[in-house]
Amino acid sequence: MSLVIFGAHGKVGKNLVSLAAKSLKVTAIIRSDEQAKAIKEIASNVETANLTLDKATVSEIENVIKGHNTVIFIAGSGGKNLLQVDLDGAVKTFEATTKANIKRYILLSAVNADNREFIDKSSIKNYYIAKHYADRILINEFRNLNYTIVKPSLLSDGNPTGKIKFLEPNEDVGSIDRNDVARVLLDIIDNESTFGKSYNIASGNLSINDATIYK
Repeated sequence: MSLVIFGAHGKVGKNLVSLAAKSLKVTAIIRSDEQAKAIKEIASNVETANLTLDKATVSEIENVIKGHNTVIFIAGSGGKNLLQVDLDGAVKTFEATTKANIKRYILLSAVNADNREFIDKSSIKNYYIAKHYADRILINEFRNLNYTIVKPSLLSDGNPTGKIKFLEPNEDVGSIDRNDVARVLLDIIDNESTFGKSYNIASGNLSINDATIYK
């Protein structure tokens, strides 16, 4: 199994690199030599590829990811370049994944990104709009991919529990540790029950490594 991680240098990304490198061949997509050095310090066996999503073409992305089995997209601009990175950058990876004949694709989105009422009340509405449309494009235009969309609640650090819950409509979103999010992303790679589905998740009482919880 070989895995490409877009956004590997982010907080969730670093957790995922650390976990995935123990059992998988991993290529981390980064934006600078400094970021590559930081990734190598986390896991020396990880390959790195320098790519800037807002500037890269679909063909350039395809060339980097070709030959891998799974693509995970957790990249983000931190609100600075939402259209070019969070929206179009994601869509370019959908296109490149299809062209590279890779079937498995996992997208990290945001809790309730499909809920317009929630989005309208959000203090980061533009961020949510970018996530909303990236999700919709993946669902509606790339049915050839075995995709899963993971939509975590408010992210925290330092208190992973190894457990989650699936949020009900209008339920308080709560929070979830970034390490637990990374564990979900890793554990669902081979889980066919998650194909073509999306999940709003928060910290809860269901064991992440129990494959049967994903329905």
